[in-house]
Amino acid sequence: MVTRLQAGRRSSVSLRPKGRPVAFDVQNLFRQHSEELKRFLRRRGATADTAADLMQETFLKLLTAMPTKPVDNVQAYIFRTANNLSIDLARRQLLMPLVDNSDGALNRLVDESPSPERVLLSRQELALLQAALNQIPERPREVFLARLDGRTFAEIGLTMGISAQTAFSQTLRVLMHLKAALDRTHK
Repeated sequence: MVTRLQAGRRSSVSLRPKGRPVAFDVQNLFRQHSEELKRFLRRRGATADTAADLMQETFLKLLTAMPTKPVDNVQAYIFRTANNLSIDLARRQLLMPLVDNSDGALNRLVDESPSPERVLLSRQELALLQAALNQIPERPREVFLARLDGRTFAEIGLTMGISAQTAFSQTLRVLMHLKAALDRTHK
């Protein structure tokens, strides 16, 4: 990468073949334009904190940008990016006006219920697990279901007349059987 002077300003230009990504010297560009960019954003109505955030987001975009051809006017590119980010922020604020309880507002907007696809997949997995559980002999299945109810292995052993180790072993075998059934469907 070669750095050259353009109209009194340093600009980063790449001598890479056409079509390959061009990288910016973001550190140098930040030193040159950050204060001017913050003033520009303040004139556009941003608070000092918002202008600083937008300025940082602008340089983050530069850091991840991969234009396929050299940018003729890097300063204009930076200011256009910052301007677009400020417009995006203004649009978001119009859609979601600032409220005292923004978390409460977001909770009302966000639908945390599972998607229809997730519901269907969950039902299919439950049916598969039920079928696999029905294949297990009655005694180990009872031990497993007792464990699902929250009983300890010792409690299960006492009520079923088996040792706690046997209750553990039977539960483990049932779990391995269920996992194998799920694994077979996900292949």
